[in-house]
Amino acid sequence: MAEGIKPIRRVVTGNDAQGRSRVLFDSAAPNVNANAFKKGTGMTDIWVFHECPALISGTRDDGNLPFHFEPPRQGGHLRIVQSDPRPADYDPAQDRYIVPEHPPKKTEGGTFERGGQNLYTTRIHKSETFDYGILLSGERILITDDGERVLKPGDCVVQIGSWHAWGNPNEGSQMAFVMMAARFKD
Repeated sequence: MAEGIKPIRRVVTGNDAQGRSRVLFDSAAPNVNANAFKKGTGMTDIWVFHECPALISGTRDDGNLPFHFEPPRQGGHLRIVQSDPRPADYDPAQDRYIVPEHPPKKTEGGTFERGGQNLYTTRIHKSETFDYGILLSGERILITDDGERVLKPGDCVVQIGSWHAWGNPNEGSQMAFVMMAARFKD
């Protein structure tokens, strides 16, 4: 990203020993991954839970764990994805990040991908997850096998383990994702 990822303020509440509510953490989320998969896209993990129902006691910081694209096998995470816009002078012929579309393959982390990416469009991928995506700012394009949908702030996507990619053609964006472990039927 141009000068890094915009810090995301994270306010985490909990309870003290007497059962009174209090703020445990109030600062920029510490788990920031600039260019996690490709230049121009950064990810900030806000919180991770390893099982469901999640444990809701203690003072540990479950938002400051090692980065994994997929959520824990029995849990989930909240992540903010920030993406740069495609500039008007973008020339695909000069894009070193282009990966042509190819037959599906499974990544080491468990996500399936088909390539098809460039500097301003993610790879075509699917994961064994159930995701809620909420566009916070900017504009984003959801790309599926049947076409493209332009998303505006406030739009929500429910992603159920299907092939998709994301594009940012006109302006940068911030999008929140709650990714939860799921299982393909077959």
